[in-house]
Amino acid sequence: MIKKRRIAFIVPRYEPVSAGGAEVHAQRLAERIKKRGHNVEVLTTCARDHFTWKNYYEPGKKTINDILVWRFRVNLNRRSNEFLTIQNRIDRRLEVSYEEQIRWIKESVNSEELYGYIDRQRHNYDCFVFIPYLFGLTYWGVQVCPEKSLLIPCLHDEAFAELEIYKTLFDNVRGLMFNTFPEIELAKRLYKLPDEKISLVSLGFETHRSYNPDNFRKKYALNTPFMLFAGRREGGKNMPLLIEYFRTYKCYNKNELKLVLLGTGEVNIPVESKKDILDLGYIVEKEKLDGFGAALFFCQPSVNESLSIVMMESWLSGRPVLVHSDCAVTKDHCLRSKGGLFFKNYFEFEECLNFFLREKDLTDRMGQNGESYVEKNFSWEAVLDRFEAALDKFGI
Repeated sequence: MIKKRRIAFIVPRYEPVSAGGAEVHAQRLAERIKKRGHNVEVLTTCARDHFTWKNYYEPGKKTINDILVWRFRVNLNRRSNEFLTIQNRIDRRLEVSYEEQIRWIKESVNSEELYGYIDRQRHNYDCFVFIPYLFGLTYWGVQVCPEKSLLIPCLHDEAFAELEIYKTLFDNVRGLMFNTFPEIELAKRLYKLPDEKISLVSLGFETHRSYNPDNFRKKYALNTPFMLFAGRREGGKNMPLLIEYFRTYKCYNKNELKLVLLGTGEVNIPVESKKDILDLGYIVEKEKLDGFGAALFFCQPSVNESLSIVMMESWLSGRPVLVHSDCAVTKDHCLRSKGGLFFKNYFEFEECLNFFLREKDLTDRMGQNGESYVEKNFSWEAVLDRFEAALDKFGI
């Protein structure tokens, strides 16, 4: 007999087209937990983009895909210059005092209206699940009701994670739900967490999907092999490196392999490379999935991942992946699944591309290995069982 809970997910943004992995994670998990029989709501801001954090949506409540979503206004008069000045020093791993860290997180995205709602309604919810760790909304929101606060951190091995304020955050929450074993290892190293506060939950995926790769190839006139990238096209995802490496590759390898880019964000493709690098921008979900199936392989060059949804989507389409070896999470996925390769530098990148082109049977087998890995470890039934077990473990 499943114990029914009233659960609120707190996430900085909800519903925008340009949402990142944490936002997608929150939406998919909330919808599935609701279908499991729990009373699930989402508390979020009125912001649409993660650059200005300007209020875009109307405050109030709205039902989205059967989830009641409460929107609260972002605090006005953020001192963005001070925020960016301190953030630049953090990024460069320069010394930043505790007082400066507090000033920085105060100028992050915050909503006093949302914090007030948590304070007034704390007795009406069994728990508040915050995702991800990085923003002011999580840091200050947890402090309103720490005894009922859980955290899905989506933790990366990055300079921000080393700040003293986040040691306080991870100490304060009642429990932590992680996506992968490398993420748990990183959190233990950084914050000395006890095992009783830790659970591996992750995110689930639809494991039986239909794909029509031929439709994708026909629509975009892709008659030659191509590698695919999908997601936010920005520096944080190592997009400049991917373009640089692929352009270098085409200089020394006169073959028909192309690079296809999907997703949001501006990308600068030199004129001389436009015949080899195709920017299709944001496309509808069904077309994107067909694109995964049509690709020779998928490339995830990011070194900051706590799960990588797009890797799982590629594997579910039966195609292998190529990742950066400096990302412990994506490399661990490849090693556990035998579903992909990883590169450290350009020369390894080149050899991986030529391997996929040369070894068709092995390439297909790696894609099948990845598909089996996702089906076994990231089915919704398995993830929801782990989520409920975590609530039991944390005494929720």
